Amino acid sequence: MQSVSSETIGKTGIGNLPVVRKFRQVIEKRDMNLMDKELYEFLNLYCGFIAHYNIYGFREIYTPPREFADVFIRHFDRDHRYFCGNYACHSEPYQNSGFTKAEIKQEFFRIVDRHKEAIGLWANGVERDKRYALFKRLKDEFEPSEACI
Repeated sequence: MQSVSSETIGKTGIGNLPVVRKFRQVIEKRDMNLMDKELYEFLNLYCGFIAHYNIYGFREIYTPPREFADVFIRHFDRDHRYFCGNYACHSEPYQNSGFTKAEIKQEFFRIVDRHKEAIGLWANGVERDKRYALFKRLKDEFEPSEACI
């Protein structure tokens, strides 16, 4: 795991912790492949995700747009039943970062709050595009073409 001195982070803020930067990248780019081992372990240990066989299984489960929007980010959405809040054990320091696990999770909540609407729209658009492509294929297959007339 990567560790950063609390002196360095204290000057720059929680947003510059490697685990927070990586989480922000995953959310903003909607790409689970950007998740590294440190973020994977943080999510599994402190954010209420069920156990997965490994990082690759985790990525596979939450990569589809609908799973990303409806399951993954909902663990950080205070308005959803999947929300995994902070507990007493999260008041412990995270590595030697100078921040607690709870403070890091709070930053995750803020990141998701800023992006959850856009992620929902993105997931709906991807699903709509897939359905439209299927519709076009079916239309081409079942609608007589001018060549057959």
